[in-house]
Amino acid sequence: MQISSPILILLVLLGLCAAWLVGYRSRFRKFPGLKRRREQEYFIGLNYLLNDEHDDAIDIFIGALAISSGTLETHLALCTLLRRRGEVDRAISHCQYLVENKDFTPRELGIIKLNLVRSYIAAGLYDRAENLLAELQNASPPIKAEALSLAITAYQMVKDWGQALNAAKELLKICAAGKRPELQLQTSHFHCELAEIAMNLNDLPSARDELQKALQINRNNTRIYMLIGKIETLSGNYQEAVRVLQKIEQQDANFAGEVTAALLDNMQKAGMDTQISWMLDAAQSGNHGAKQLREIVTAVDKRRGNEAALDLLKHHLYKNPSMEMLAQTFSYATNAAPADQQEVLEKGAALLSMHVHNCPHYRCENCGVELKNLYWLCPGCSKWGMVRPIEGKVSYHQ
Repeated sequence: MQISSPILILLVLLGLCAAWLVGYRSRFRKFPGLKRRREQEYFIGLNYLLNDEHDDAIDIFIGALAISSGTLETHLALCTLLRRRGEVDRAISHCQYLVENKDFTPRELGIIKLNLVRSYIAAGLYDRAENLLAELQNASPPIKAEALSLAITAYQMVKDWGQALNAAKELLKICAAGKRPELQLQTSHFHCELAEIAMNLNDLPSARDELQKALQINRNNTRIYMLIGKIETLSGNYQEAVRVLQKIEQQDANFAGEVTAALLDNMQKAGMDTQISWMLDAAQSGNHGAKQLREIVTAVDKRRGNEAALDLLKHHLYKNPSMEMLAQTFSYATNAAPADQQEVLEKGAALLSMHVHNCPHYRCENCGVELKNLYWLCPGCSKWGMVRPIEGKVSYHQ
């Protein structure tokens, strides 16, 4: 990610001022010649910055900084700056140079190695990152906690969910209480990832086992119930699938639309006609999202006909209008309209459906990124379980 010039200048200047005051003050009193040379390098670097020649400025500053405990934060800031500018190789090289210095304490050396791990991950050198993280397993608790967090990030990138799970479990033992809820949610998703792999291999017992472990860690993860419902459907346990899927609406109504089709299908396979009728009757007074209502309207059309489906749509269109609902209304109205109006309604339905299709239907509550498909791991901020359906977004989007 490119950093804007004002932020870049401020970051480097603050670091250099700190290094200047801490690292060289006593040495300048002893060696006036060194002072003059350092001052020249300092002002040359400033001149490069003021002329937006950032690469030359960074080279000058790195060369001018002594390596000591007093200047370590500045060196690490420069490494971070290089990494954010996309110059990962230079960041790695400078971190490796710092690691070789013998004057740092074990704690300082651990901090340098953590910075080096971040550069390895940014460069896609996951094997090197893993080897270096292994060296930090016996470090002090703060260093070890940060190392485990970086290990989770690295394993996520290569989709090694088993290793990510192991690192998360270790981190749960030592992390601060305030970080536990997010980490527990993350860990439950790792079990879900392993469950999905087992399901793809048709190993349903292993998938069940992973999901039970996920429930033990976090019972509020909607994804767990969605996967359990899928397993029960594949196993032919339709009534149990219905019971599990119904929990989702009770737990998080925003995800009800994601499972309504599966819920109705399982009800039909289980012979629960009475329950389906109750569900369709309740739709008249219920407060449903567009996606959930779409599936219910489809079921009403199959069981009670086009007119009943259109009446239900009109009722909800007045209560909670949306573009998706309007498109579906146009579609059902086509069948009931006079022949000379059908073509207009068909074109209107097609146009609205195309608009709805191109709109984002999900948003990450953490970073705000909008998506067309549901991702449990946000591609924008890499947070788990923060992407959620957005019903209001499909109404109108400029």
